[in-house]
Amino acid sequence: MQRISLSKGLLYISALFISTIAFSQEDEEEGDIDTERLIIVKPYSPTVSDAFKVKQMPKINDSTEQKKKQVNYDIYSFPVASTFTPAKGRAAGVVTKGRPSLYNNYAALGFGNYANVMAEFYGGLQVNRNQELGIALTHNSSQGGIENATLDDKYYDTALNLDYSGEARTFTWGAEAGFQHQVFNWYGAPDFLPITDEEYNSIDPQHSYYAVALGGNIDVERSVFDKAEINYRRFGDNFSSGENHVTINPEFEFAVRDQLINLDFSADYVNGSFDQMFGNPDAEIKYSYFNLGAHPSLNYSQGDLSLEAGAQVVYSMDGENDNNDFFVYPKIHANYQVAGEYFSVYAGADGGLQQNTYYNFAQENPFLSPTLFIAPTDKQYDIYIGGKGKFTENISYDIKGSYISEQSKALYTHNPYLPFSPKEGYEYFNSFGLTYDNVNTVRLFGELQFAVNEDFNLRVNASFSTYDNEFEEEAWNLPQLQGALMADYQISEKWFAGASFYFVGERKDYYNYDLTPVDGGATQRVEELGAFLDANLRVGYKLNDQLSFFVRGNNLAEGNYQRWMGYSVQSVQVMGGASYQFDW
Repeated sequence: MQRISLSKGLLYISALFISTIAFSQEDEEEGDIDTERLIIVKPYSPTVSDAFKVKQMPKINDSTEQKKKQVNYDIYSFPVASTFTPAKGRAAGVVTKGRPSLYNNYAALGFGNYANVMAEFYGGLQVNRNQELGIALTHNSSQGGIENATLDDKYYDTALNLDYSGEARTFTWGAEAGFQHQVFNWYGAPDFLPITDEEYNSIDPQHSYYAVALGGNIDVERSVFDKAEINYRRFGDNFSSGENHVTINPEFEFAVRDQLINLDFSADYVNGSFDQMFGNPDAEIKYSYFNLGAHPSLNYSQGDLSLEAGAQVVYSMDGENDNNDFFVYPKIHANYQVAGEYFSVYAGADGGLQQNTYYNFAQENPFLSPTLFIAPTDKQYDIYIGGKGKFTENISYDIKGSYISEQSKALYTHNPYLPFSPKEGYEYFNSFGLTYDNVNTVRLFGELQFAVNEDFNLRVNASFSTYDNEFEEEAWNLPQLQGALMADYQISEKWFAGASFYFVGERKDYYNYDLTPVDGGATQRVEELGAFLDANLRVGYKLNDQLSFFVRGNNLAEGNYQRWMGYSVQSVQVMGGASYQFDW
């Protein structure tokens, strides 16, 4: 049946083909070919329904289907002898530096001219797995020898600090104790005082300071209570002056609707006394201040913008004068990345009540007389705007302009000469006191940092300030221009060097040399102190991972310039020594 059907089909196709050829030949003989037009009414547009899905495993229904035979595989492992030996790999063109050895303890000792001695020790002792004891001891001293000093100019500064820290599962904690002993001399008395050489020799210019400090801190993880610090310091001198200072600073952190809220509290208490006023040994000076503050702030970040917005409220109580004040300060800081890490703009407004202390003043100017009036400084606001970023991957910059308003800003002023007897060691036209004034400051600041490579780093900065005083004739002892340059260079694996340069511009102080009871005359004027450049260099040689030697040169540029009126400093200073690292 299938063969008959196929024959008929071939017969029909052959007849149709012959008819077509005959028809074509007939038209050609007549020489007339008809033109036909094909009109497409609508192009074919396939639809989804026209397609059919091919099954992943189609079912085959064919008599010729062959069944797959099941095959079982067995794998037998046996060793094959091989004479191939791979070559060891080598890194091409890669130079690596060995990791420096780290030690828990460091000690250094140096000696120089002016009988200068420097000693340092920093150590750590692992008590157990989670607790550690740290020790820090520093000492600097000199037997003096300044060319223009009329009185003994030796000094001595030693500090010992112990800290104990521990780590628990959800928090870390620490405790510390410190002791400091300092000896300075009011050696800045001029050589033209109306006294005899015998009286000069009888002056005792020595002034000793001591400080004892205790503190503790805790840092909690995954808690609303974030961290807290508490510190206490007792500070005094050999003139029966004494001061107690306590600070407590707890901090809280929590989230509200995906926003991070910080709430910081502060309690700052200081009280102290001086046995006498300047020129009046029968009068006593006392001070007592207690400041309570709260500082809420909101941290916001969106894309290239980061913002911290908040404020600080402070309630200040003056215990000696029964005077209480309430202050509100802005705490706003914003940063916007204009071009990623290459350029960012930042701005803000800041302020705060600065608790001044005898300790802080004495660390900045050790030649103060123990007859000071201590009061806090009201920093009403510090408004600033700036830009920072990178010029290249190795050069970064920071430029900032600010306007600062401060009420009761403390200024150092030279004490006058009093022609009365007997005198204390600080009443020979050789000490400083404090004057408070309302000062507005406009300041421009700029800094460049060069990280040429991992062996050489350089940083240079400068600031220019102008001051507007309300009561005083000048902004005493405040320089308009300041600058610094610091560099570190790892010359080779063994040799290293560094340099630091500090520039301080002209300052002005009040020169009050009153001799009215003696000769009916007085000299009162504004004394201008010249600018100076303090240049320091150091070179070291690393003998091995533990032992190194160094040579330092200080004040290599300006000689014995005056940092404070009447106080020349040591001229060129050279010191040599060694440092050693070790483990217990």
